[in-house]
Amino acid sequence: MNIILSLMVGLGLAFNNILIKTTNTEVTTPASIDAIILAYDTMHTADKDQLRDYIILDMESIYFTDTTYEERKKVIEYFEKYNKPVLNASLFKLQRIGLANKRSELKINGELLMFTDIYPDDSSGMVFEGWKYYAPLGAKKYRIKLKVVNNKWSVIDVEFIGVA
Repeated sequence: MNIILSLMVGLGLAFNNILIKTTNTEVTTPASIDAIILAYDTMHTADKDQLRDYIILDMESIYFTDTTYEERKKVIEYFEKYNKPVLNASLFKLQRIGLANKRSELKINGELLMFTDIYPDDSSGMVFEGWKYYAPLGAKKYRIKLKVVNNKWSVIDVEFIGVA
């Protein structure tokens, strides 16, 4: 009787492991840094106004506190494909190092891409709101909705929501 009971328990455990392994359909979410790259790139290419000499990425905000040096470096390397110098700086840092004045006007011919809000979307995606900033009276605000499609972040919607 003990042999039969042990055999049934052993077969039950073995069958259970096989069932778990064959029915595991885990979907992996791509890295959040890839969503950030896609959102920044969408803002950069959203209009034809790409005649600036520099691309400045604000990766000093609260939205980047959980990113690593390697991830921020990946973002910078991605934007080097536009053959322009890429800087990582907030507007405040640009003022500190002399590349923007006290009125927040850039002293270099560049565009500053920065996020003002990142939040989850109802449809299991992410929403990025941010500015493509040239000057206090020269900025465009965008809302970009991303969703994972085929294990890769994809742009679902780009909305121009303001201008300064």
